[in-house]
Amino acid sequence: MTKTALVTGANKGIGYEIAKRLLGAGYRVLVGARDQERGEAAVAALKTYGNAHLILLDVADLHSVDQAVNTITQNHPELSLLVNNAGIPGDMHQVGWECTVKDLQATHQVNFLGPFALSKGLLPLLIANKGMIQNISIPIEPLPYFNAFAYSTSKAPLNVMTKSWGMSFEKENIPVEILAVMPGAVSTDLNGRMTGDFVKTPDQAAELIVNFILDGENHNGQVINYDGTLAVY
Repeated sequence: MTKTALVTGANKGIGYEIAKRLLGAGYRVLVGARDQERGEAAVAALKTYGNAHLILLDVADLHSVDQAVNTITQNHPELSLLVNNAGIPGDMHQVGWECTVKDLQATHQVNFLGPFALSKGLLPLLIANKGMIQNISIPIEPLPYFNAFAYSTSKAPLNVMTKSWGMSFEKENIPVEILAVMPGAVSTDLNGRMTGDFVKTPDQAAELIVNFILDGENHNGQVINYDGTLAVY
């Protein structure tokens, strides 16, 4: 049976490249996109590489999340992989006390609450198919060269979810693996397509991310740094 994956935010950037690599590995890929026109264009391009389908999904809108869960449950009960890739950075240069509650609510909705609701909604399918949840995340420790308050505080609970759910999956003998991968600096429109010796292309980031899906090792509960080491917080 063909394996089926849902990749959120898959119409561009890292998500698109993840979808492309999963198609190359033989997956049927459900391309999560909030805009129908852009989503259809991405699916048309991705069909060059394999079996791609559009799922309209805006993780900022819990009603949209519920609709996507219902659509997938009815039409793709074989789903075995969820990649929570969609995200927003907020204002990466704004110091913490200058952020508004509205700004924080927006980043937390997209980067944690939406992925949480989606993961929870699709969990019955993932349990039935002995599946995997992969969260795309970032380091949350403030650093002199990376101190994005809204972004980091919205990704921190995603990392906690990875470790907490992983522990519970193991304790309850639930046949689902959850992990988070932090690919490091990647040139995307979220950061103005930044450049530098340390910056990956979306394709390079996707290669790193997808390798952890396909390597056959157990990464349950792990939050993995760009260099393969584990985050220990």
